[in-house]
Amino acid sequence: MTTQEQSFEDAVAEFLEKSREELEKESGENRPPWSPSPFDQAGPPYEYSQRFTPDLVAKYALTIGDDNPLFTDPDHGKGTIYRSQVAPGPILALVKYPSPHGAVRPGGYPLANFISGAAWEFYDGVKVGSKFRASKVTKEIFEKPGSRGNLAFMISENQYWDYHGDLVGKCYGTQIYVPMREMGNSRAMDSSKLGQNMLYERKTSSYNSEQIGDILDQIQGLERRGADARYWEDVEVGEKLGPVVLPPWTLLDQVSYHSVSYATVSDQLAPGDELAFEPAYRRQRLNNSAWENPITRWKGAGAEHEDALLAIYRGQPGPFDFGVQRTQMCEQLFTNWMGDNGFIRRLQIALRKPVYYGDVTIYTGEVTKKFKEIQKGDSSNGGSPGDREYYAVGIKYQGVNQVGEAQVIGTGTVYLPSKEAGPVELPIPHPSKTNFVPYETFYRDWY
Repeated sequence: MTTQEQSFEDAVAEFLEKSREELEKESGENRPPWSPSPFDQAGPPYEYSQRFTPDLVAKYALTIGDDNPLFTDPDHGKGTIYRSQVAPGPILALVKYPSPHGAVRPGGYPLANFISGAAWEFYDGVKVGSKFRASKVTKEIFEKPGSRGNLAFMISENQYWDYHGDLVGKCYGTQIYVPMREMGNSRAMDSSKLGQNMLYERKTSSYNSEQIGDILDQIQGLERRGADARYWEDVEVGEKLGPVVLPPWTLLDQVSYHSVSYATVSDQLAPGDELAFEPAYRRQRLNNSAWENPITRWKGAGAEHEDALLAIYRGQPGPFDFGVQRTQMCEQLFTNWMGDNGFIRRLQIALRKPVYYGDVTIYTGEVTKKFKEIQKGDSSNGGSPGDREYYAVGIKYQGVNQVGEAQVIGTGTVYLPSKEAGPVELPIPHPSKTNFVPYETFYRDWY
C-alpha cells in the first residue's frame, strides 16, 4: 500500500508503531551541525553550538518577559549564592527541545502535535559562560481517550551537562498528539476542509476600559524580592505568590522568542524553522508538507503558530503561542517571590489552553507545603558529592486568562535560606546517574 492509498486509521497506527520503535533510543533532534563544523559529533551527549554569554542570557530572559537583574545585569549576581550572572533554568530548552516529536516521514502524519508540559529538576544555577552537552531519550508512549479519539502522549528524559561534565538540570517533556481526520493520511490538510471540527472556537477578546484599568493596576503592582532574603522560617503554608500579570499577547512577544531560540538551534533531523525565503520554501516543497495559503493559493513555507491564515491548519481559530515558550515564563512567579538567594529545585508545568492573540495571563500561586529534605550525591563523573539537608517549600500555581480559563497549572519546590542552617548550598548533591521520573509521578503535585 502506498502512502497515497493509506487510510487515516492506518496512518495513525503507523505513526504510533514507528514512534514506539524509538523508545529508549537517543533522539536525533538538536544535534550539532555536520562536519567540517567545529562541533563534536561524538554523542550522546551532543554538543550545543552556543555559549551562554552574558548578552545571550540577558536577551533570552527578555524574550520570556523577565527583566530581573539577576539575569540581565552581569554584576548583580555576584553577591548571591550563584556568585555570577545566571540564566533562568528553563533556558536549557534552547540546548535541547524538551519533548519528543515521534516518527517523521515526508508529508507527515495526520495528527496535530502540541507540547503539553515540562517538569524540570535543577541541581545548580545556569551560569554565564557555560557551554552544554545534552541527551534526549523517549521513555514513555501511551494513549488516553479524548473527544476526537485516543490522544497519544510521548514523554522524554532530557539531561543537560556543562563542559565540566556536571549535571546541571533534567527535564521530562510531554508532547501530545491529537488525531485530525480532516488531514486524511498526511500532515497537510486539504484547504477545502479548513475550519471543520476546530479544536477551539473562542475569538480574540475585546477589553472595556474598566478591564484595561484593572489589568494595568495589577501589572504596575509587580513586586520582586531581590536581595531581601526570604527565610524558610518566615514562610507559612497558605502564603500567596503574585500576581505576575502579562499584558495581551502579541506577535512581537512570540517573534522575540524566535530571535534567540531559532537562531541558536541546529537540527540535523528537521532543519527549517530557522530558514526563510526561498530555502524555507524549497524545504517545505521537497518534504511535501507545505500548506496551501487559503488567500494566495500558494503552497509553501508557513508557520501555523504565527500566521492567522495558517493557524487553522492546526485546528486553531487564530495565532497561538509556542507552548515551549510558556513552559519557561512561569518561573518568574517563583524568582520574584523567593528572591536572589532562593533556588528552584523542581518546576512542573502542565499546559491547558493555548494563549491566543490578545490574551492576558495572570500568574498566581500558594505555598501548600513546608518541609526539609536530604539530598545525597557521589563523586563519580557527572555527580556531585555531599549529604545535605535543604529547607524547602512546595508551591502550587496557575496562569489564567482574561476569561478565567487556566492556560497553565503546575507545582514547584523552592529551596530557601534558613536562619538556622544558613544559605542554600550549591550545587545540590546528586549521583552521576539520576532516576527517571515517570509521567504519573510528575504530572501533578510534584514536590
